[in-house]
Amino acid sequence: MLARLDAKGGFAIVRLIRVWPEVVGEAIARRTEVSGLKFHTAVVKVSGAMWIQELNLMKPQILGRLREALGDDAVRELRFMQGRLSRREPGKLKPVGRNRRLAIDLPGLDDPELRSAFASLIEAWGRSPR
Repeated sequence: MLARLDAKGGFAIVRLIRVWPEVVGEAIARRTEVSGLKFHTAVVKVSGAMWIQELNLMKPQILGRLREALGDDAVRELRFMQGRLSRREPGKLKPVGRNRRLAIDLPGLDDPELRSAFASLIEAWGRSPR
């Protein structure tokens, strides 16, 4: 159905995004993301510089596999750039617990307003990044 609708090749990016994980494998797919396709050059975001080096060495093999998987030459070149990947894997993030607040004993401050202001100041200092 895509082939009939896509007479001018406008859906090549959609096809590329779909076949990318199976072409490069799970380990690389987790660290990369196809971000664009322009003038037969696929732009791929990569999580780190080390991976960019490795992928540049693997470029001929990846291009061959892409040609085979896509069935045409929609992708003739690959450009890898370091960037933040937009997706997150579900279940990987763990909630971080907060430390229990301890009561601050302020001896020598009889004025309740001054005691409250000083307690607020100490609490704010404790939350500030140092």
